[in-house]
Amino acid sequence: MGIYNNLLVIGMCWVLTAGLGSYLTFFRQPDQLTVLLQQEQDLKLRRLEIEELLAKEGATEGQARQIMARWNARYKLIPDEMETTDVVAYLNSLTSSGYKAFDVTYSGAQSGRAFNRHVFKVSGRGFFTNLYRTIWAIENHRDFYRVENLDLDHFDLTYEDPFTGRPRMEVLVSFSFEVHAFFGGMDGLSADDLGLLASGEEIVVQPQGQLPPVPESVLPDRQPAKNPFYPLILQNIPPNTDGLPEIEDATLVSIVENRAVFILSGSKKMVELGVGDPVYLGQITAVDPREGVVVARLNKGGIIDEIEMVLESGERYRQAFGPNMLTPSESR
Repeated sequence: MGIYNNLLVIGMCWVLTAGLGSYLTFFRQPDQLTVLLQQEQDLKLRRLEIEELLAKEGATEGQARQIMARWNARYKLIPDEMETTDVVAYLNSLTSSGYKAFDVTYSGAQSGRAFNRHVFKVSGRGFFTNLYRTIWAIENHRDFYRVENLDLDHFDLTYEDPFTGRPRMEVLVSFSFEVHAFFGGMDGLSADDLGLLASGEEIVVQPQGQLPPVPESVLPDRQPAKNPFYPLILQNIPPNTDGLPEIEDATLVSIVENRAVFILSGSKKMVELGVGDPVYLGQITAVDPREGVVVARLNKGGIIDEIEMVLESGERYRQAFGPNMLTPSESR
């Protein structure tokens, strides 16, 4: 009986152990494993979010440094008060030449929360390069001026020169725009105010008379790269306003020591030209006394034409000396 009792106890222990193990293995542990796997996934997502936030923080810090650097490098001055006569005087100083008309009209003052502004309306006619330099000077002045609503249109002005009586043609632009002159800005907007860095460190910018010069490298070009209103090919060839020789209608009569002599068709005047000398629409590019050839390159309203004039002296030479062949004289 003792042996059977022991076996029975061992069997019952084994059944209990196997049952408990089966319960833990097939029922309890899978639920715990699912919970752990979900927690692991949540931790990975949180880690990714943290890494993304750190990356955004780094990018934001870089942008903040750039913005602060630009803010601390500002050079525009916004005075507390501004007289309209000072703005008009400055505009007049920029437009003393190169314009057929330059009209300025005061439109009034506008008030804002950050600053105030005087508004001027400008219209007129002039050369594009002069207008470009004027707008450049307005927008890059130390005082805070800004050009808005710029409108340009092209036209050709043809008239008779009152001094020479010759026709002249000028390629001009008509324009209109607004000039906004800012004043009365809130503290910190003007370059001569005190500025505060992001860390709270105070910096002092020197007053207007002592502001350092602005490097040319950070400013736009003072001269336009090209005149977009000057057509590549003109509809009408510009008139001969400078009274240059018109060699297309002239007669080439002689070439002496690399200088070509022409007789002008209209005035019968004789002119002497060499390589590089200007003529109407171009210049002389080659003079060949041995071949009797003169070459000129002309710009006919955007179309480049190269003309060649030949000294026709062979027929004259034969007429002068006749058909007889010259023979050496016999010595006696």
